[in-house]
Amino acid sequence: MMLWLTIPPLLSIPLSIILIAFGGESGKVSVGAPLWVLLLMLYFSLSMLYVVSIRREAFAVLTPVQLASQGIMVCLVSLEAGSPPITPWLGVTGAVAGIFMLIHFSAGQKQKGARQQPEKRETASDSPATSAAPGGFPFPSVVTDGEGTILYANAAFEELTDGKSVKNEKITSFFIPGEPEILLEKKKFTALQKAQDNRFYFLLIDEIPQQKKSGQKTAFELFDSKTGFYSRGYAKVRIAEELSRANRYRRWLCGILLKIKCTSLPGLSRQEALEETFLIAYCQFVRDSIRNSDMGFFMGGDELLILLPETPQQGAKDVSLKLVDLPEGLAEMKKDYPFTVDIEYGFLYYSGNYPLQYDQFMEKLYSSLGGAME
Repeated sequence: MMLWLTIPPLLSIPLSIILIAFGGESGKVSVGAPLWVLLLMLYFSLSMLYVVSIRREAFAVLTPVQLASQGIMVCLVSLEAGSPPITPWLGVTGAVAGIFMLIHFSAGQKQKGARQQPEKRETASDSPATSAAPGGFPFPSVVTDGEGTILYANAAFEELTDGKSVKNEKITSFFIPGEPEILLEKKKFTALQKAQDNRFYFLLIDEIPQQKKSGQKTAFELFDSKTGFYSRGYAKVRIAEELSRANRYRRWLCGILLKIKCTSLPGLSRQEALEETFLIAYCQFVRDSIRNSDMGFFMGGDELLILLPETPQQGAKDVSLKLVDLPEGLAEMKKDYPFTVDIEYGFLYYSGNYPLQYDQFMEKLYSSLGGAME
């Protein structure tokens, strides 16, 4: 309520009375009707801006608007009233200062809006087409509308198209939906498809090599049923692909090897069921501690392998130390078991600047247990 009592006309009236009271006939200067009209229009425009700013709670604008409007009124009234010569100049100074403050405020708001614009673009990109599509997912994935027009494709899919954007193109330009196996860029994939909310979601999984055993063809499991991590068989396929991709695009790739060693206490037999219980609980801890874009593999026995794409060397080491530092729940669980648990780690940093094969990668990774390899 108090702000409404400070609008420019309410302050200008007593100020004008004071200027007229101290004026004299000898110092009067006729401003002329055109200039009077021009400056009064500017004055009332500033007054309206003051009122609007109060309504919008833009309080930072009030001071420069008040200064500019009162400066105009002091200049006009003091000239017509014959006030001391310095008075009009004080009015001019106040008006100019207020206008410059307004210009500065306006420029600051424009720069602020420019800084916020990229954030708005990122928020706008969180549309229904992309919110359900995992951008950091390691498998190629695509989302289309009901007509088969691509709304979103993640980076892994665009890598198969030489990195070009495929948005707004037809999915049939790349493969035929509904086929269990597809060929894309001379590479076979198994295509998984799901429809939801008039959109189609496609996930491409690398073709799983067949192995001959007793005259029959068998395929290894993609996931290990006990731990929920990728299987050892799939590790050989996936890690080889990630090494090739890191070398092609000169990207960092780090691997962490975790070896869980359970040693029975003297005089006690081995408790395999309890060891497995601890292993499953520890795997859940590891899964919760890594990023969605990281990949975990159960290598069999007591070994876990974590693959961290685009991760610097220090970042991989920090993750390694975090994974061997058991949380309170696991630490208490370990105390109640009739065996000791030691977790050994090693990690390997690959810069992507030279070719590296799967066997070489694994050899260096195993050699790094108890230390780190570069």
